[in-house]
Amino acid sequence: MIPTLVVDDDREVAGIHTGFLLAHGAFDVVGVAHTGARALELAEVLQPRLVLLDIHLPDMSGIEVLRALRNRPGEPLDVVAITAARELDTVRAAVAGGVLHYLVKPFSATVLNQRLDHYVAYRRELDAHAGDSSPALDQHRIDRLLGSTAGSGSAPGTPGTTPTTTLAPPKGLSAPTLDAVVRDLRGQGRGTSASEVAARLGMARVSARRYLEFLVSRGQARIVPQYGSAGRPEKFYVWTSHTGEE
Repeated sequence: MIPTLVVDDDREVAGIHTGFLLAHGAFDVVGVAHTGARALELAEVLQPRLVLLDIHLPDMSGIEVLRALRNRPGEPLDVVAITAARELDTVRAAVAGGVLHYLVKPFSATVLNQRLDHYVAYRRELDAHAGDSSPALDQHRIDRLLGSTAGSGSAPGTPGTTPTTTLAPPKGLSAPTLDAVVRDLRGQGRGTSASEVAARLGMARVSARRYLEFLVSRGQARIVPQYGSAGRPEKFYVWTSHTGEE
C-alpha cells in the first residue's frame, strides 16, 4: 500500500480522487488537504510517498507547494499534478519541479487508472533495487525505471516486449490469473462469456466473472448483450484497449 496525500481545493473533487485511489487497491490515502499550507503540514507529519497535487489552490500556487516539497529534507516525495491549469509556463514549471505525470482536468477514469498503474510499476522497480549492494544502475535499469513513469504503455519488463497488463488487481484477485484472463479475452475478437473463459482457463465461472467485471470497471473491456434462442440475454465481454481500439 502506497501512502498518498490528496491535495485539491474542491472537497468534492478531492473525495472523487480519494475514491479512485482506494478502489485501485494499491494506495492508502493518509490525508486530504484543501490548501497549500495544509498540504505542506500534512506532508511533514504523515510522510506520504505520493502526492496528488492540484495547481489552483486558495492560498498559494501548487507550483509553490511542489517547490517546497522538493526543498524539504528527507526522502523525496513523488508528485502527480491533477489540475485544470493548461498554461505553458505552469506546465514547464511543474515538469521542472519533477512531477511524474501532469493530468489536465477533465479526464476519464481510464486515464487516471492508467497513470496509477504506471506509478505502481515505478514503485515496484524502485523497491526491487532498494536492497542492492551497489546503488549504481546501468543504462538498461535506468531506462526501465524511467519507462515506468512515461505513461506510454511500456511498463518495466523484458526489453522489446509489452506486458499483457499493467493493472494492479484489488485484494482477492490474482495478478497471474488476471493476465491469463486478459490474454484469453484479447484472443476472442467477437467477445466471450464468463462461462467460456472459465472453461478455457479451468476456473470457476463466478471467478471468471469477477475478473471480467474488474476489467470492465477499468475501461479495458465492455459488455455486449447476446440473446439466445429463448430471448434471454447473456453477458458477452469484449476487450477494449486504452485508445478505444478493439
